[in-house]
Amino acid sequence: MTLAMRPTTNQYSLQAPAHRFRQGERDVYYFSLDLGTLDGLLPQRVEDNVVREANRRLTPSHAKNIQNYLEDENDWLLGALMLGIAPEAVDFVPYSNEDGDALAENFGELRVKTNRLNTMRIFDGQHRRRAIQDVLADLEQSGDNQRSEKLRELLSSSLTIVLYAESDIKTLRQMFVDASKTKRIERHTVTRFDRRDPFNLAALWIAENSRMFRGRVDMERSSVGRTSECLLAVSNLPTILKALEFTVGRRVPKDVNRRNMLALEDLYARCRVWTDEFLPAAREEYERLMAGDIPNSDIPRMRTRSFVFSQVVMQILAGCYFVWANEGLDWRDLAKFIRAASFAHGSEQGLLADAGIVNPNGQKLYSRRQEIAGAVSHIVSAARDAAQA
Repeated sequence: MTLAMRPTTNQYSLQAPAHRFRQGERDVYYFSLDLGTLDGLLPQRVEDNVVREANRRLTPSHAKNIQNYLEDENDWLLGALMLGIAPEAVDFVPYSNEDGDALAENFGELRVKTNRLNTMRIFDGQHRRRAIQDVLADLEQSGDNQRSEKLRELLSSSLTIVLYAESDIKTLRQMFVDASKTKRIERHTVTRFDRRDPFNLAALWIAENSRMFRGRVDMERSSVGRTSECLLAVSNLPTILKALEFTVGRRVPKDVNRRNMLALEDLYARCRVWTDEFLPAAREEYERLMAGDIPNSDIPRMRTRSFVFSQVVMQILAGCYFVWANEGLDWRDLAKFIRAASFAHGSEQGLLADAGIVNPNGQKLYSRRQEIAGAVSHIVSAARDAAQA
């Protein structure tokens, strides 16, 4: 018994093997398209800054990030695009044997009529669709041999399409909301699973090997509560280590990430100097904690009295260390200056208050990037003046 494909005609613009099934009250067709066919066939977004049809406002920077990901990564992965189409624009012909008997009602050839293509609408995946369009166009215009090879690789790749027999805009909008209700990946899970980011890898290494942080990093949550005996959540560590390597409030450039990926052991070593040498030199609390004089059970109580165990303060200290070391100065002078400062709650005076990072009642820290960057600048400047004096 063999499968027999029905002859194609000019009546259809798309004929593809597909799986038909039901979701809710509508037929759904599951198939794949190579990226070249997809780019020439699927509708594209023209206006960016409007909510149009079944789509949210398109954010060009988000599409650009996906484009860069497709171009930079060989082992890339993109999820399926979800589209709606008028039911009358679709024919589905089950596969049959030589005698014309259906082999399976839900496996066959999907046929989309040419004169109804304008009813096809993306309701989930417009940024991926834009990224595919832009990356193919950029690579085609390049002329570079390496980029030409990347173009050939992408054109030979395919993406899954989930086509819903539904054309009502209000229904498609509701379907977009429903599809988006799936829980996002937690930050701590991204930190633990994403092995393309050197600072995620460094965070995991520090959590396991640093005397300061070993056993004091929560690996299962994206933040620590006031009663936690952990200093940090694992998702806090990459942000802090990025400040240590490339200052506060700026995105780490790709070349810095690539360089660190090629020299992970060196990155680990630099991070360990900060965690196990600089921090205990800069604060008595860290020194006593690392020595075991302060048990982990005291961390929640101390957190209510001092800012020293705040991840914001640790990010500030990382930023200060980066600026100081980048100027070729001895970190011991910076640590000596910070050691003498007050980090107590409720104090109208002290290093953090002078740096403008403490709120008016002295009980909380500001945590926005610009405020953290301002605190780093103030502390380094004051430490520099003290060292010169």
